[in-house]
Amino acid sequence: MRAQRHLPEQPHLNVSDTAEAIAFYTDVFDAVAIERECLLDGRVLHAELAVGGHRLTVSEWHEAGASAAAESRDDVLTIERADPESVLRRAVAAGARVETPADPSHQVALRDPAGLRWSVVGPQRAA
Repeated sequence: MRAQRHLPEQPHLNVSDTAEAIAFYTDVFDAVAIERECLLDGRVLHAELAVGGHRLTVSEWHEAGASAAAESRDDVLTIERADPESVLRRAVAAGARVETPADPSHQVALRDPAGLRWSVVGPQRAA
């Protein structure tokens, strides 16, 4: 996964429903939950996920003064998958919207149900 537009080494994704976001990333990107922080009622507040050998943090927390609305962000997370079209089909079935890729080399662009933007590319070929 490559992060564009000055994202931290381990992206922190702010979402309105952490459990829902984890379910989406698990179903669509084959993410694996490494760690979860839950309230006594079972609500997930924070999770660290592994996606394709990379890690990201998902939570409902956001820094004071920062926008919590994912759709207001211009960041694009890029993930490599052997079959980007299959990922697109799963993403749309799970509630994502297809978008025009900002980079013509990216095969698939989508906005997940939390409002975050993703580009999915095929494997890099040796020249």
